Amino acid sequence: MIRPMNGWLWIKRHVNSYPTVRGFTAIGTGGEDFVHSMVVAVESVLEQPIPEGQVKQKTSSRGKYVSVNIGPVQVSSSEQVQAVYNAMRRDDRMKYFL
Repeated sequence: MIRPMNGWLWIKRHVNSYPTVRGFTAIGTGGEDFVHSMVVAVESVLEQPIPEGQVKQKTSSRGKYVSVNIGPVQVSSSEQVQAVYNAMRRDDRMKYFL
């Protein structure tokens, strides 16, 4: 029996084909500074700037959280997707990602 690698990464490799176009969403605290941090995280992995029109943000109804949607962007592999999520996690204000 072949054991699959950790959960979602195994699924991503066998369900998605690359290169592909996708978006990234992060939810956290810190307003504009958090938005900028998430954009920098994605840019650092993709090694290209994200155009302003591909960054959307929405503040929660109580103003505590901000949701940052980045994309669509082209990714070349599931490892690159994982690297983006790892870069986002480096910011302690990031609470959730999709």
